[in-house]
Amino acid sequence: MPHALEICIEDLDRPEPATSEEDERYIRCVALSGDEPGLALDREGVVRWMPEGPADRLYGLWVSDDQRLVLLRGEHVGPVIVERGGRQVQAPPGKPVILMDQDLLRFDERRLRVHLHGETEEIFEPEPVRGAGRAARGAGPRSGAERSAQHEIARAAAAAVALGAMVGLGGTGSAGADTMGAPTPIEVRARPPRVAPPQRAVNCSITGMKPGAQGLVVSASCPDGVTLTVGMFGQIVDPQSGAVLEHGMVKVQSVKGKKVVCQATHLKQAVKATSVRFHVRRY
Repeated sequence: MPHALEICIEDLDRPEPATSEEDERYIRCVALSGDEPGLALDREGVVRWMPEGPADRLYGLWVSDDQRLVLLRGEHVGPVIVERGGRQVQAPPGKPVILMDQDLLRFDERRLRVHLHGETEEIFEPEPVRGAGRAARGAGPRSGAERSAQHEIARAAAAAVALGAMVGLGGTGSAGADTMGAPTPIEVRARPPRVAPPQRAVNCSITGMKPGAQGLVVSASCPDGVTLTVGMFGQIVDPQSGAVLEHGMVKVQSVKGKKVVCQATHLKQAVKATSVRFHVRRY
């Protein structure tokens, strides 16, 4: 099974913040293998995580079996152009386009730069890069080694400050150029990745929360007929809005009948919430 890839998506048309330490110009996120629901872009190029809408109206970002980052355009979503150096390809619906570090995605009114940082065992929902705006304004780095980049040095350093030292992709072609220095041709494959089967959202009622050694431990009770497995990911739901709670991703640690115990690694203290949402196969 392929490993998840940590990436950063840079919105080239979003202004840099004047004061905020969180720069939404840079979105830090994780792409999963094609048989897991996860990362996507909507028709406007906005980053989505485990979206509940139909997959054929999204651009999926997957990891292929050979550990490559894949852009998969849905059948009923508008065009997107992948640009690398002087080369351009309009992604065809239903056919995977292999992305490399520094590739540019062009939508109608938005340009996104893709930064590949390497394999990761940590799964988290997309989040703005902390410290990026600070570094872009000339402040010193907070911690970690700076990562060199092939485009504007100041902007790349801003993302590197927050992300820290990342492992390069080596043989996966992250440099985006062949041995002669020319841009690597943009690869379009005939077969799509293993797309996850249709999903439905279910809410499990939270029965307890307590701080743990590696994050908040969340216990919950699920409805009859819902089968969860160890390793599945879910999200704590805000009781007021019904939206996913920021940093509220959980991973199932144990299952006993309808009772599940999860861990939220990005939360340290109990939060005001009554349910955790999972996406399960729709039969």
